[in-house]
Amino acid sequence: MKKSGLFLAIASLVLVTGCGGTGTSNTSGDVSASSTSATAQTIKIKLTGEGTVMVGKTTNLTVTLTHDTTKAGFDIAMADDSIATCSINSDGTVLITGKKVGTTKFTATAKADTTISASLDISVISVVNPVITIAADKTLATQKDTISLTATVTDYDGAITYNWKSLYSKGTFTGSTTSNAVTYTCNNFGSDTIQVSFQVGSDTFKKTIGVFIKADHTTGWTALSTADDVKTKLLTAATISGNYYLTADIDLANYTIPYTGSSFAGVLDGQGYSIKNYTVNGNTADKYSNGGFFSATEAGSIIANIGFDGVTIGEQGSGWGTAPICAACSGSLENIFVSVTHTFDNSSLIDSKQWFPFNSALVGVFKEGSTYRNIVVNVNKTPEAGYKTIFADVAYPAGGSQGTSAQNAQTFSVVNFYTDSTVIGGSVWEWGSPVEDQTTYHTGINWTNATVDSYADLDSHIFDIKENQMPTIKALA
Repeated sequence: MKKSGLFLAIASLVLVTGCGGTGTSNTSGDVSASSTSATAQTIKIKLTGEGTVMVGKTTNLTVTLTHDTTKAGFDIAMADDSIATCSINSDGTVLITGKKVGTTKFTATAKADTTISASLDISVISVVNPVITIAADKTLATQKDTISLTATVTDYDGAITYNWKSLYSKGTFTGSTTSNAVTYTCNNFGSDTIQVSFQVGSDTFKKTIGVFIKADHTTGWTALSTADDVKTKLLTAATISGNYYLTADIDLANYTIPYTGSSFAGVLDGQGYSIKNYTVNGNTADKYSNGGFFSATEAGSIIANIGFDGVTIGEQGSGWGTAPICAACSGSLENIFVSVTHTFDNSSLIDSKQWFPFNSALVGVFKEGSTYRNIVVNVNKTPEAGYKTIFADVAYPAGGSQGTSAQNAQTFSVVNFYTDSTVIGGSVWEWGSPVEDQTTYHTGINWTNATVDSYADLDSHIFDIKENQMPTIKALA
């Protein structure tokens, strides 16, 4: 089985002095030709695209014509249209359609100078359905570690050009990312998905593997081991910076977190542990609004790999946007578990304009540029009135098309959100409207009958995923 580059040789033509030049052909890549005269700039023609296509499938080529002052364009031709056909798309690209197994030649010719052309060998192959597998020497690592990755393709005998990617930019590759074997260096902590793919014509075949990178807490980190550690280091009326990590589950023993106006600007790595059993109050000077474990998180902050379990929001947390983690989030949340009980009926606070405040079971406001990935939220359904007036994800998203003031696009990102609640998306408000992209939302889940496959997008390194059970955060091995 060949595993060399898939027809990616690049052919370019030598500039010809005089009235014209001729083109050469190749199987794929960039092919170009040029023409020069004493009175005009060089006319150049270039083909870019893939020369391999399956029977009944298509691939697109781009023909680039430069210095053609006549704007005449180009003609196209296929040497044997029983093997493949060509036509020009509405966007100016060229559509190649495979008809039967064989090899033929595609040619594009400049109309302004018919001596200028570029050709590409078109190889039509049988329909294939390659299977890709990825082998890794480990999938749980620590920052600065390396992971060796190898891709294997079966049920395909053609040449292959691989394309490796880190989908969440937690690491980088050494070695050629177009070969079947690479080394991945673990740079940033958290969950990453590594993808390898290759193309046959316009068809892309790919495979992914999940890896988890543990933070290196050797230097520059502060350990949190007790409730007093959490209270003195995190629950302060200030801007909290620095890097923190939990060493165990921490029970706050029904501690009430008052509104402090705090802002978190650091990094909090739970390592799969949880902060448990606390009540959130809002700002008494503003109708109990804007409460949270933190009042806000700043751009660049990270809260990851952590649970907030046994959280209660009652009447003194019933104001706009009060939530278990923070009222306004501008940073990043990743691998988060939250379980919350909302005990107050916020609809009892309805005003003359028929507005009343909403709470959230995660954060109050999705701010511009904030990100949320791998989130599990459990909202207790009793009391029912409390359940109906708390959004599982966000109370007030920033941006959107329905706000009462001029709106910008929603620039936050939510990926892999799981909840038992059906109260989601947030409210229309002055500066925002409900979450518009809910593509990876999974809502109304009955935890007691959901299968393991229901949580396929969660990282099993950090989530405890079992049949017919709610996924919860778990301590890292």
